[in-house]
Amino acid sequence: MTGRNAGMTPSIQTVQAPKRTRATVLKDRVKVRLALDEAGPLIAEVLKENDIEIPGADWSRVFPHWLIATVDDNVIGCVMVLPAKPIGFCEFLHVKPSAGFKFKALAVRKLIMAAIATIYHGGSSYVAGMVDGKNQKFYGVLTKMGFVVCAPGATMIKRLR
Repeated sequence: MTGRNAGMTPSIQTVQAPKRTRATVLKDRVKVRLALDEAGPLIAEVLKENDIEIPGADWSRVFPHWLIATVDDNVIGCVMVLPAKPIGFCEFLHVKPSAGFKFKALAVRKLIMAAIATIYHGGSSYVAGMVDGKNQKFYGVLTKMGFVVCAPGATMIKRLR
């Protein structure tokens, strides 16, 4: 080497990890995963806390149609995901009312994104789901994510077994 740096050893620069903010820590605590069958009763509990009780429903087999959101291994949210062509469906997206506001907001967004990814990878061109017309905050979240109202309606249910 010639010139100014001749004979000098190159310096090693220390790279500092980015500082973790409170928001990042909270965001990282909310995990979304595919629900295994043993999570069925926990999903039923989330729905019950949201005034949805389905008498006689067998919650022992939920795999592979449900995603759950957890905080410290506690289930705080769920969504049923049904990939189909050309339209896949997301239903029963709920979080525990007892969860903190930030955790609820993070769980809803992460569940929506995971459901969209699941349905997309299943070959669907669209994703659809029913939304309670009284829940304007949820309408706002979905609108910001690019969803549009397709049709008004209500979730209907009929027992088969």
